[in-house]
Amino acid sequence: MNIYSIGVDIGGSHISCGMYEHSNKVFLKHSKISLPVNNKGSLKEIIGIWGSAISKTINASGVPFEGIGVAVPGPFDYANGISLINGVDKYESLMNVNVRDELASYLNIPPAAIRFINDAAAFATAEAAVGKASEYKRMVGLTLGTGLGSSFCLDGKAVEKGPDVPKGGYLFDKKHGDQLSDDLFSTRGIINHFKKISGRDVATVLDLCQLIPVDEDAHKTMRWFGQELGVFLSPHLKKFEAEVVVLGGNIAKAFQFFHDDLSYHLPNIPIFYSDYGEEAAMMGAALLYEGSGDGSYITASPR
Repeated sequence: MNIYSIGVDIGGSHISCGMYEHSNKVFLKHSKISLPVNNKGSLKEIIGIWGSAISKTINASGVPFEGIGVAVPGPFDYANGISLINGVDKYESLMNVNVRDELASYLNIPPAAIRFINDAAAFATAEAAVGKASEYKRMVGLTLGTGLGSSFCLDGKAVEKGPDVPKGGYLFDKKHGDQLSDDLFSTRGIINHFKKISGRDVATVLDLCQLIPVDEDAHKTMRWFGQELGVFLSPHLKKFEAEVVVLGGNIAKAFQFFHDDLSYHLPNIPIFYSDYGEEAAMMGAALLYEGSGDGSYITASPR
């Protein structure tokens, strides 16, 4: 019998979810649902959108499933399903809310059927389990976008503590020079550097990359990004004895423009761009149910 679970990716302004089939390691693309979310909305509004998206996935797939894995950015009490997000101008109505209980109530399923994982850890878990990094023992996954997400994986499992990994597997809170890494290795970091050297504004990293063929400052900005990211990562990767790095997130789509400079500072470590893109976090969340087949399947129709 095939085993299914739902993977959910909570973004800053959207939710995406889909059904994953474990035996054949297949993400059911027809079950993928993405909806916009007002991250400043009320608790009822946010849970309603999240629950609606998951319900649509359940209806689109039409198969019984073991549970729901939710990839969500921190700070978050992942074991107990309680949001600790505060002071970041998003999802603040969820502060100290038991999201597991709220979603379970909306979906009319047991709370125990919902599990949580850090979004960067979910991305890395999928890449380590079924992606290009599956042939390696020690991998590091990085999500590059509105912030710097990271996860250190050993034998396909995220490692959050130990002498060779930063606490929680987090790099966003580490300093690079006199600046926070999250402020440098992110969309705002790239845009701010371009502004600094050119005196001009650009709205997105995509817009900047489109200037590269005709704008030397745009080219220098992406080279700077690769160089500085490589210098920053090098000691952390050496300490962990990382064998491979996999990149995801919107900035990683511009990998061709910073690959050479990043690789120069990480000469002995293969660096890959994710094959799964935005589906990786959903797959990693669904993999929370890998090997858990206990015969308990959810078949109740969601509202």
